[in-house]
Amino acid sequence: MGLTAVIVGAVGGLCAIIGIIAAAELVELLIPQQFTTWNFWFSLSAILLLASIAFALGRGYE
Repeated sequence: MGLTAVIVGAVGGLCAIIGIIAAAELVELLIPQQFTTWNFWFSLSAILLLASIAFALGRGYE
């Protein structure tokens, strides 16, 4: 579960970085048009970061 938490947390962090890039409108050519909203990326990063916390806490009950 610890490795899963690290992987999900890293992907959540990357989604937050992409959300910042999309909010600043730096790169419009690399991201498809339907995924350029910063709301989508920050919501996805929040879900993934909460999932990584759940995986990390669930590790202690094995």
